[in-house]
Amino acid sequence: MSSIKAIYEKLNQFVEETAVAVATIVQVKGSVPREIGAKMIIHPWGQHYGTVGGGCGEGEVIRAGLEVIETAVPRIVKVDLTDPISLESTGVCGGVMEVYVERWQNSDKPLIEQLLMPFEDTQSTALVTVIKATGEQASTLGEQSVVTLYRDGDGIYGQLGFEFLSDIHQCLAERKSQVLCYEKANGQIQLFVEVQCRPPTLIIVGAGHIALPLAQLGKLVDFEVVVLDDRPMYANKQRFPMADRVLAKPLKETLRDWPIDQDTYIVLVTRGHSHDVECLLEVLDSPARYLGMIGSKRRIKAVFELLSQEQAIDPTKFERVHAPIGLDIGGKTPEEIAISIMAEIINVYRGGRIQRSALS
Repeated sequence: MSSIKAIYEKLNQFVEETAVAVATIVQVKGSVPREIGAKMIIHPWGQHYGTVGGGCGEGEVIRAGLEVIETAVPRIVKVDLTDPISLESTGVCGGVMEVYVERWQNSDKPLIEQLLMPFEDTQSTALVTVIKATGEQASTLGEQSVVTLYRDGDGIYGQLGFEFLSDIHQCLAERKSQVLCYEKANGQIQLFVEVQCRPPTLIIVGAGHIALPLAQLGKLVDFEVVVLDDRPMYANKQRFPMADRVLAKPLKETLRDWPIDQDTYIVLVTRGHSHDVECLLEVLDSPARYLGMIGSKRRIKAVFELLSQEQAIDPTKFERVHAPIGLDIGGKTPEEIAISIMAEIINVYRGGRIQRSALS
């Protein structure tokens, strides 16, 4: 699967040569293979990029995309995967997806470049697309797909009525892509608000044997990976070529000064438990989305109790710490432990159903 950033980068390349179609999942119901906002580029010469789930449903989307390239008229494709289950079934999910398909061409390059900006800075962007309009709304808006682009609440590309701004701002605040529906006396309008923000940051504190496969997995699922260790012989770009940043700096001080936000995921796997604990105390009150610390249940429980007694730390603060770190899949090797850690991070990132077990 291709990241959204990769999709826009490829789109920027394609439109230099020819018009293409972009298919975006805008609504889902039930179990489906991809999430809202997932994209695919349909290329007139067959150089398609990305996926909206594969199978016969994707074939239908490709056919629609080729038509949209020719006509320039956007359309919604409903992919129904609710066929009765049998050995002949073509789908395995059992849900329904609505996929919006529109044409992009060379004249859209300024917009594409604006869409790539959130991946380089901290500002979130909302791309607002009219996916359906009826009555006078249709005659007012015409067949224009992309209406406007907002960055942290300010319209910077195109124009849309102020009546929708509060809802768009709410999507930006929640970092949630969704369809907004408005019923009016003079017709209906549906907007798809696609929120793009900088990829989440995975900070791996400790550059030992678990850090290497963990950094590889982090990049595989499109995290920005930072590796931190105070030993240059371990924390170097030669050892971690896949990482976005490799820092050979003091652990506590670097974490103390780091701009941690709700998109930060911190993994403490240093060379010694005392270093893990010192680093934990630096980030315990931070807004980081995930804090994970390696160690056995017995040792971690004892450390938390000791910190509560000696430093008067509220014991409830430790409830947010994932320790022992990772999902319990019985991993033994560094690679298996890294997989368990990344699986737990993905579960937190995606709001998964796996519940943490109490420390005992």
